[in-house]
Amino acid sequence: MKEKIEINTMTARNVYSSESLEFIRNILKKFCNIEIPDKAKEIHKQDRSNDYTDEFRIYGTSDQGIKFHSYYKVIDKTVKIPTFYTVSSETFGCEALWTKFTISSQDGLILEMESEDSKLNQKIVAFFETEYGYCRKQSEEEIFDEIIHEIRIQGFEDNGEKGIKLGLKAIKIYPDDFWARFYLGCSYALNKQHKKAIEHLSIATQKDSKSHDAFYNLGKSYLALNELAKAKEAMLKALLLAKDSHAINYYLAVILEKNKEKEEAIKHYQKAIKLAPENIPDGKRGVISYLEEAKEHLKKLKG
Repeated sequence: MKEKIEINTMTARNVYSSESLEFIRNILKKFCNIEIPDKAKEIHKQDRSNDYTDEFRIYGTSDQGIKFHSYYKVIDKTVKIPTFYTVSSETFGCEALWTKFTISSQDGLILEMESEDSKLNQKIVAFFETEYGYCRKQSEEEIFDEIIHEIRIQGFEDNGEKGIKLGLKAIKIYPDDFWARFYLGCSYALNKQHKKAIEHLSIATQKDSKSHDAFYNLGKSYLALNELAKAKEAMLKALLLAKDSHAINYYLAVILEKNKEKEEAIKHYQKAIKLAPENIPDGKRGVISYLEEAKEHLKKLKG
């Protein structure tokens, strides 16, 4: 009988290879009376340019016995290709059980096993739950919280494609959630799909009418489509909520300039220059200074 348990949570992804090896060591000793050797037989160095997952695997068959492999990512800032080490232990027999335990920074914990003894499988599942404490189905709220956490960290990479994928999952769970609609809209905007961005950012502004970020990003998408009246309306709402935002003042000035409202454009370019940070602190991803752009526009308008 086969069993497979997949747990992809932030907690699961933080389990270390040493812990997973100890878990398998305990299973085999407790249920199969088998000791895993302490030291590996061979160490191989290899380069894997497209693989960035740290994982641990152990598997067994009645014919070939059990082997274990562990892939470790070594950070070397002097080379572009990450270096990995593969560690392999000796092989030894285990007729009663086939098992594979994978720990992955992307996929979490995956425990697979096969045995003719159904009671053995049940005992291992119970042991797994005791050891890690979350061998259970996640609630929708937990899944949603993890998606939002991931989209905050990685959602704006790859031109927003990852954010779109995650955001679509989020709105399936909670279609009326502000953050789900906001991040999905921003991701579509980053991917230059501005009509879809407007769809979701408009919903976000309805869910939280005091979010200057939602109105700001909505205004930018209308601007990208050259819908100046709607862009101006959204950006003015953003300005009412965050009068000292250099970015909002800058984009409002751009909209006003395109709309032939020269004096108002000059006023907001000047304010954007006054408020713009000259240096962006480390870690402030997404913060942009429009100082030089504002200066160029102002110079052109003043002739």
